[in-house]
Amino acid sequence: MRKHVSSWLAVVGLVLMLPLAASAQEQKVRVQAEVVLASKKGSEVEPPELAKMKEQFQKQNFSFTSFKRLSLEVLEVSAQKPTELKLPSGTNASLQLLDMKEGIATVRVAIPRQPTLDVELGRQGAVYQKAGKYVGGELILVLSPPAK
Repeated sequence: MRKHVSSWLAVVGLVLMLPLAASAQEQKVRVQAEVVLASKKGSEVEPPELAKMKEQFQKQNFSFTSFKRLSLEVLEVSAQKPTELKLPSGTNASLQLLDMKEGIATVRVAIPRQPTLDVELGRQGAVYQKAGKYVGGELILVLSPPAK
């Protein structure tokens, strides 16, 4: 179990990403970025849509019992320069589009004191990335397609 902690939740699924611009130099994708506080204190799941995330974590044997959304925004991620997302811990997550082929975006996710990961975002699901400790729990960055 200890071995899995450092890489836990890097990629749980694939996400539908829609390109905003078609040119190779100006490629962009819209990404919904949600910051969730997962902890072992209490059993709160707020908002109720996070119940699916709680269920997925339990299937993976992660013992978090409480899930609370701290922020939710839609970001435009491009290859030109990293897009910054302010985290409640006072640091920033950085997202940058590396490649876009056949509807699958490769995005580099960099968070201080966490491994930098290149994730493929494609057709369904969500990507979960550990984003550091915060007020007695763990911050989880959830990347998904923007809600319509």
